Amino acid sequence: WATLLFSPKIARWVSSERWHPNQKGKHLKDGNYELKIPYSKDTELLMDILKYGAEVKVISPIELVERVSQEIDSMKMAYS
Repeated sequence: WATLLFSPKIARWVSSERWHPNQKGKHLKDGNYELKIPYSKDTELLMDILKYGAEVKVISPIELVERVSQEIDSMKMAYS
């Protein structure tokens, strides 16, 4: 399972999206939206995460956090 935290800025839109039939989402008191989603391969999920830029943060698992971080580093290198 991956846990993603979306900013209040996009929480309303993300909360209406269907990422997976077994997803679990909830609006938090601070305005953020927490989405828990099962996944097996990170490739497609990585693309979905990156399209939200700084408006999403991967909370867990640590392997996915590291994978997203590596991809962001690679993106920065492409623009250097």
